[in-house]
Amino acid sequence: MAEGESREERFAETFSRLAPAILFVSLLLTLVTASALIPLPEFTTDLSSFAPENDAKEAEERMDLVMTNTPNRVYVQINPSIEGANILEIGALQQMATDLAMINSVFGEDITSHINIANILDNILKERDNQSRTIQDFEEWDNLLLAIIDDDEKCTDAIGNDQAIASATFARDALLNIDFEYLAVCDWIVAQEGTSTPVASSTMWVIEVNGELDSKERQTLAKNIRDVLTGNISSSSDSSLTYGVISDDLISNDINDTTLDNFVWLLLLAIIVVVFVLSIVFRSFLMIAAPLLGLSAALIWTYGTITLLGRPFSILEVAVAPVVFGLGIDYAIHLQRGYEEAKKHTSSAAYAWVKSFSIIRVALTLAVVTTVSAFLASSLSPLPPLRTFGITLALGVVCAFIASTVTVGALHVVVEKTTGIKKRKTIDLSGFAKAATNFQKRNTARILLVVIILTTSSVFLAGTKLDTSFELTDFLSEEDMPIMEVRSDIYESYDAAAWKSVTILIEPKSGEDSLNGERDILRGLEFLDLRISAIPDVVTPINTDSQRPSYDGLYPILRDAVEMNSTFGDKYHLGIFDGELDIVDDFEEGDISAAIHSLLLNDSIGEPLRGQTWSERTAMHVALTDDNSSLRYLKIRVDVIAETSEQTSDLAEEFEKQAALIESEKYIDGEVHIGGEVMMIHSIFSGLVVSQVESTGVSLLVSILVLFVLTRRLGQSLVVILPVAISGSWVVGSMAILGLNWNVLTIMITALTVGLGIDYSIHVWRSFEANRKSGLGLWDSMTKMYATTGTALIMSAGTTICGFLVLKLSPIPVIQDFGIVSSISVAFSLILALFVLPGLLAAEVRSSNGDN
Repeated sequence: MAEGESREERFAETFSRLAPAILFVSLLLTLVTASALIPLPEFTTDLSSFAPENDAKEAEERMDLVMTNTPNRVYVQINPSIEGANILEIGALQQMATDLAMINSVFGEDITSHINIANILDNILKERDNQSRTIQDFEEWDNLLLAIIDDDEKCTDAIGNDQAIASATFARDALLNIDFEYLAVCDWIVAQEGTSTPVASSTMWVIEVNGELDSKERQTLAKNIRDVLTGNISSSSDSSLTYGVISDDLISNDINDTTLDNFVWLLLLAIIVVVFVLSIVFRSFLMIAAPLLGLSAALIWTYGTITLLGRPFSILEVAVAPVVFGLGIDYAIHLQRGYEEAKKHTSSAAYAWVKSFSIIRVALTLAVVTTVSAFLASSLSPLPPLRTFGITLALGVVCAFIASTVTVGALHVVVEKTTGIKKRKTIDLSGFAKAATNFQKRNTARILLVVIILTTSSVFLAGTKLDTSFELTDFLSEEDMPIMEVRSDIYESYDAAAWKSVTILIEPKSGEDSLNGERDILRGLEFLDLRISAIPDVVTPINTDSQRPSYDGLYPILRDAVEMNSTFGDKYHLGIFDGELDIVDDFEEGDISAAIHSLLLNDSIGEPLRGQTWSERTAMHVALTDDNSSLRYLKIRVDVIAETSEQTSDLAEEFEKQAALIESEKYIDGEVHIGGEVMMIHSIFSGLVVSQVESTGVSLLVSILVLFVLTRRLGQSLVVILPVAISGSWVVGSMAILGLNWNVLTIMITALTVGLGIDYSIHVWRSFEANRKSGLGLWDSMTKMYATTGTALIMSAGTTICGFLVLKLSPIPVIQDFGIVSSISVAFSLILALFVLPGLLAAEVRSSNGDN
């Protein structure tokens, strides 16, 4: 004992001497890492940043080297400025055309194409009006219709022309409000009297953006387009139109801006809450300022180091601050309470701090090692942001530990050397300790029965009610964000609202330069065409005889080309039979490649909806070998409707089956990959589920292994970890009751529960064990544990809960959910550590030696 005291005294003397240097190094480290945070780093939340690497992504990158990149879409909701007005009045269409021309003049270099009713009409006029007029040259629909229809044409003349029906139906379902009325147009064409104007209350304008732009460039472009349309134009008194703009890039931009704007004040509010709670606990300026300064430094070290390592910040990093503060406050409260107790027996601040650390060093070290291990489990996630989140949390715990033990201690030593020692009255919860022990004596069996019932109910509720969701819109509030109002308006207005894309990528097998067997390739694509039209949620004509789905690729390009020009089909031995493309006599290998090569050189209109030339359309979907003699890459883009994560996953799984069928049928001797927005969301969705299972399982396993290695007692290790596992089940049960789902933040709550809960359990266990080893009986050991460690845990957990509840004030829904669930997690971890674990420990003692 004397040797231990002597070692502590020597260490205290060294610590006292080095305290100023420790503060200087801490300050220097804070300044260096803080410099990396100026200006504040940007948050990244675009879909591609969440998506894991996969074969499809790599294949598309190879294709993009020789093909036109797949464009990204910006959706513009157009409403008349006067409520109830007709969006298809000539004047409104003329303004659309003017505004489109203005957008093109400013941003045209970065825009691939437009899908816009006014632009479609101009393309039709360009093709059919012999006077080369535009929509600006007409004052009423009567003259416009006369310019684009022949004298003997009727509304029914499109019957039999599947391409015309598919294009018209797509325009109706995706571009015109569900209240669209066109019968008056047909009546006018027949009788040429009465009104000829179609009616709709809104229309959609789709701007397709250059796919070569990176995420930041796309966000900036979409934001600038929105500023022009919703600001300069919509606010003008001369405008007859109002615009609402939405895209995944705009949603990411708004999330990033909202996150950055709110992160700082949420952090400040959390600090105020911590100061308030610490003031109640310690009633001393130094006891409040020391941990506050130390933990603020720890946060700067954490975020600064991650920035210096080049790790991008996502919205997940917002959750790091309350976790680091919560655990750091826990460490600081334990150390400062031990420090206050030690100061009763010594005048040396350094010795008192060393003594305090010496008493709880094993518990503290165990807690840090297991917590860091639990958080590092997230680094195994297939999703890059979750990996960064796990690493950041683990680093934050280490920084909080160093700051709480070393920096805060040095601050106490230096300040108390300078200002002297001040006596302060601490909170006395001895009454709570006795009451809690008596409660354990009388109710252990009842407590365990209640725990079993609650745990079983929680697991059942979680299994039946909890769903997983990932949409960028989960990050935005429908009440406070204008972009969410636009989204709701779009989904209510159109049958095919804000469609997404699935991309089927076909490339030669490894070691081969081209796709061989054009006859079989065409047959395989024909079968694929039939299957695509039968997939639910693919944009397909309704209430018509045509079943041509909205997609583009080699097969529909050739089919359209042959339908529009039979000479083209004759030249390359292709024909249309019952609406389907097939080969004719004299077809030979190389005909399809030759047909594609001719289309790549054709600058006439090949896509009336977008106004694209055959060359532009073909270059986006087909690539030939260098000598133009064979097919090299095929890209098929399918338009689908998916409003929820569940719909997205169902579609993704269906298209994965289609990819497997393409390969198994052997018609196309190549490798098939599925990409696009739908697959990206599905891969994130699947990654969230995998991350939740892996992070929870690994964190629990690592915690048990660490406890076992350090204690050599498997039974006791399981006893210590059991309340933590129970807490996790209660948390997910609470989520089900509250109607919360798994999302990109709450998916980590079980691992966080392990990381936070294991800290509380270890402190209770080590305190109980230390009291037993000092000679106290079972119930006296428990009473002393409640009086010391229990009191500290209540204080630290209260602080942590308050810190997490601050997140409820965030305007971002997923952060609000995370704040609620994390607060519940801390509360359950505390309850189980104080009222279930002691009973389990007592039962273990009684069963091993009959001690009462």
